[in-house]
Amino acid sequence: MVLAKADGTTLSQHIEDCILIFNELKKALPGLKDIADLKDFWDLLFCAVYFHDFGKIHMEFQKKLNGEKNFWENQRHEIYSIPFIDKLDSDNKDLIKIAVLTHHKILSELVKTLISKEDLDFEFNSKWIEKLKFHPKDFNKNIKFRLPREDLLKLLNKFETYTKDNHINASILKSPISLDKLKHPVEEIAKPALNYKYNENQYFKNLFMWGGLKICDHLGSGGIKKINILNSSNFEFLNHMGEALRYENKDFYTHQKKSFETTGSCLLIAPTGSGKTESAIGWLKKQLGSSQGRFFYILPYTASINAMHKRLSKDMDNTDLNPSEVIGIQHGNLSHYISDYFEEGFDKSYNIERNKKIKKTVNQYKSLIAPVSICTPFQVLKYLFGVKGFEKGLTFLAGAKLVFDEIHAYDVVTFAQIIVMIEFLRKKLLCDIMIMTATLPTFMLKELQKAIGSEKVINPDKTLMRNLIRHRINIFEGSIFDSLDIIEDFIEEDKRIIIACNTVKNAQEVYSNLIEMEICFDDEIVLLHGRFNQEDRNRKEGKIFDEETKILVGTQAIEVSLDIDFDIIITEPAPLDALLQRFGRINRKAGKELSPVYICRQGGENDHFIYPEEIVQRTIKELEKTDVLKEEKVGFMLDRVYPGWTDKEKDEFENTVNLFKSSLETIQPYADCTATEEAFYDQFTNIKALPAVYYSRYKDLIEDFDFIDADKLLVSISRNLFMKYLSKGQIEVKYIDGENIKKQSFYVVKCRYDNEIGLTDEYEDITDVEFI
Repeated sequence: MVLAKADGTTLSQHIEDCILIFNELKKALPGLKDIADLKDFWDLLFCAVYFHDFGKIHMEFQKKLNGEKNFWENQRHEIYSIPFIDKLDSDNKDLIKIAVLTHHKILSELVKTLISKEDLDFEFNSKWIEKLKFHPKDFNKNIKFRLPREDLLKLLNKFETYTKDNHINASILKSPISLDKLKHPVEEIAKPALNYKYNENQYFKNLFMWGGLKICDHLGSGGIKKINILNSSNFEFLNHMGEALRYENKDFYTHQKKSFETTGSCLLIAPTGSGKTESAIGWLKKQLGSSQGRFFYILPYTASINAMHKRLSKDMDNTDLNPSEVIGIQHGNLSHYISDYFEEGFDKSYNIERNKKIKKTVNQYKSLIAPVSICTPFQVLKYLFGVKGFEKGLTFLAGAKLVFDEIHAYDVVTFAQIIVMIEFLRKKLLCDIMIMTATLPTFMLKELQKAIGSEKVINPDKTLMRNLIRHRINIFEGSIFDSLDIIEDFIEEDKRIIIACNTVKNAQEVYSNLIEMEICFDDEIVLLHGRFNQEDRNRKEGKIFDEETKILVGTQAIEVSLDIDFDIIITEPAPLDALLQRFGRINRKAGKELSPVYICRQGGENDHFIYPEEIVQRTIKELEKTDVLKEEKVGFMLDRVYPGWTDKEKDEFENTVNLFKSSLETIQPYADCTATEEAFYDQFTNIKALPAVYYSRYKDLIEDFDFIDADKLLVSISRNLFMKYLSKGQIEVKYIDGENIKKQSFYVVKCRYDNEIGLTDEYEDITDVEFI
């Protein structure tokens, strides 16, 4: 048998596995050939898939796979696939060759392995010439595959059969393909491809051929049998929702129905709680009426992504399978989420097997085999920065449909990057894009309209906006700490209250004060901020939805699109758009009487590090003139608070746009993008550290191979805070080096950690308790 892998997988079986994925990819991304502007794209990709591993028939490579003594000497099997591709009858053979040559190594690395240090040509290294039993120049005379000629002929004959079975254009063959006069694999065939030069006109032909081959090879090797696509049954929940509304003599909102009928890119501006998610899914259904493609639902925060995944898995996936075959998810804490979401399916007593199951699920989501992916913008941006695997990501993005929700939530730099990304996706990859927001000033909306190339703006019905009155504005003269005395009255009235702080320190202090006041049971008060480990954060996010929770104290974490509905909010001063998002968690569905929202005039001492003081002051002035907050007036209020970029913001925005556009030109097929990849990761400055109190537990989990639960104990802190602790001697580097465990280092932060309060600045030393 001709092997493809050391695990016993035959070359014939591997080819069949890859062809299976090829056909799945063809169904999932039918527009790929048009975007590549290559009419025989699928025929060419089929040939690349079929022949990409043919070089493994080399005698010495087969010995290596069988664990026998061999003289392979780290040659590249990709090289020996090239003579067979050369037998094809196509003007685009070089396109197939370069994709096959680089399906494991980028071009520069491949060339390094082929040239000798003494003579920089494409001859084999002199070391190999001495040790191998043949010289490549004798390739015609002495093929040295030493496998039955019949085995090779069978593989070649299968190719002709497969082209017919898979509807591949037969004219691509020189019939029959023979083993006669195989050319020198390097000098005569590979060298032209190895001399590949970037050509803008050929960019997407090369990119998609490379990415398509890698997708087929990697998914085929990974045992994946299907790339799922959406069908009408995935949207049935919208029909059921419409029937339920009609039963109550109601209907979808006007902006929802407009979204359902809109073709192409658009902007939707609608208030919080008015069904933007249903609008997005209905818009997607309309786009898929003309073509298939992947769907990306983009949100800014992990908590809102997790909530949306659970919601859409329930609505759109009509099976009970875990993981969902339809709804995927991607973010930085994906392993943690999978571990918790599918906990019942795992046997925690056998952690190695459990880790394998979690890893498999994570890889499936990252492979984009689910047609819907809920993710942060960075999961898409990374492909435009040339992060490893960008060719596969950009291939899957071809013809995709993307929804950007909560577009208001990003800083200037990220917003600028999103603008460039949207323009690239629309113009180059022919993507359809929907932008959704409740709060955004006009000057930013214009930037988005320019990026999506559309003047289509879907606005809510004026009657809805006029009648959507949910909040009564109250300016509280004092700080958030002065407001705590009025909370007891609200609790006696059985009201549920949110207290929103701008800093973790203030949130922790407010929470501690409320516990001391004993105005309700301790377990009825929840504190939520960014300095909890994942284990405690997951628990707290679950408690938020519990009706028994009377008081929620939090930072900006509560601004995310969590579907919670409290009665009253007391908040520190912040920019108007941030406050509007906080207000959106109060009387969310407008089903109650006017709900009071209290804005403290006095903020915290460190607020100026978070929000520009002039923006906060303009916000307070606007709100001072407002008694009842009317949704139809919000746009005008925002434009007065944000008349345009500040000089600093304008420079930052323009510089980011120009730099990102320039860097896009450096992302080339078959190449390494180290510089741009590093620039991408440099944006993320948070560092994970282990609170001292969990030192022993962390070691025990690592030694039990429970790496995921161990990682849940780490707290993410900003680089500035990390440096502060480091300067005070509160950071220590520790190592784990045990049997069957690779040596690794981790940071321990010597600060007190409480599972209800989180990480504090108070010093606490490491305790190494062997037995608890």
